[in-house]
Amino acid sequence: MLTLAIAGCGVMGKRHVRGLARLRDVNALPFRLVAACDPIESSATALADLAEDLLGERPATFPDLTTARAALTLDALDITTAPALHPAVAIEALAHGIDIMVEKPIALTVRSGRKILDAATAHRRVLSVAENYRRDPINRLAKALLDAGAIGRPYLAAQHFSGWGEKVIITPWRHRAQSGGIAIDMGVHYADILEYFLGEITHVVGMGAIVDATRLASDGTAHPADAEDLTVGSTRFASGAVASWMLDLAGRGEFAFARTLYGTGGTIAIPNDRTGKPLAVTRWIDGAPVSLTPEEQLALVPAFRLDPVTSALFGAERLASYDLDWADIDANLLAIEFDDFARAISTSTPPEVDGMQGLRSLAISYGFLESERTGRILPVTELLDGRSTPYQDALDAST
Repeated sequence: MLTLAIAGCGVMGKRHVRGLARLRDVNALPFRLVAACDPIESSATALADLAEDLLGERPATFPDLTTARAALTLDALDITTAPALHPAVAIEALAHGIDIMVEKPIALTVRSGRKILDAATAHRRVLSVAENYRRDPINRLAKALLDAGAIGRPYLAAQHFSGWGEKVIITPWRHRAQSGGIAIDMGVHYADILEYFLGEITHVVGMGAIVDATRLASDGTAHPADAEDLTVGSTRFASGAVASWMLDLAGRGEFAFARTLYGTGGTIAIPNDRTGKPLAVTRWIDGAPVSLTPEEQLALVPAFRLDPVTSALFGAERLASYDLDWADIDANLLAIEFDDFARAISTSTPPEVDGMQGLRSLAISYGFLESERTGRILPVTELLDGRSTPYQDALDAST
């Protein structure tokens, strides 16, 4: 088994332990968690307690990766710290021959994320980005239907979200610009899934806003918020398709989510990730819409199969829906990330979501804010090479 350390023992680190436990449940665990690294001793201890309970072995606790390396031989590192801390930890690991998986977003800015990619290339190590939405079986089925031509040539996508109101989303640091900001933290998910479905995005245009300068925690504590919680805009794909984007993380009405793919032969409406609800597929036949049942959807893609680990976790090779608790779905998708990471290490092949894909998602998410500041539609190439990144330039200058 590969020896693994987790750096960052907060909420996300603990979720990753549950992902490892799900692999253990289906006899597919490729890692032995041997180290929990966090400068806050109580956090490292809490993660070690959870790992001992779920994995049957207690990892040693350390304040940082350097101390862990001195005490143990590590094959792999899972980085679940705040994004601004990713580069320092990642570069140290890569320089010492340790393969890494980095939680999204890959870094605070594209420029700092590029340093991780450069280090992975220089040291010839695996760099995987922990992107979970595309691994949902329902998104896998939607991709299979697209590739099979079920809705003809895709020409438009709509990715819209509204919810949360003035509440703290997960942790207060996600509402601070110097930590990445909630529109970026969530936006990378949607940038990745749009490129998963429709290929490379070439141009971004949009704007953003800070709706709530204060966020309220569940106990009523007020936390300052200086990062955008709203981004709106459009993207164009290399194929010529376009997408409409609205990420409203201050929405006061009913929770709203829409991810719809429009093609010359119909539409695919995709439910919110980690819900297990079926796709709504409509085909345009003889000038009229025809809705497909889940069984009819599967019949259009007879070769569609989930990979063995995903099948074991969700209970079947061919799924059009599933019924699980959110926590179990979340853990399953994190388990699939770990399985892919281990495969990349053992076979010396790229992970499904590599460093460049993670960097592209970050660049696109910031693109709406950069577009507003530059006053023009921005090529993604300019976002990746730093020619048109005044918003991120200010963040880099202050770190």
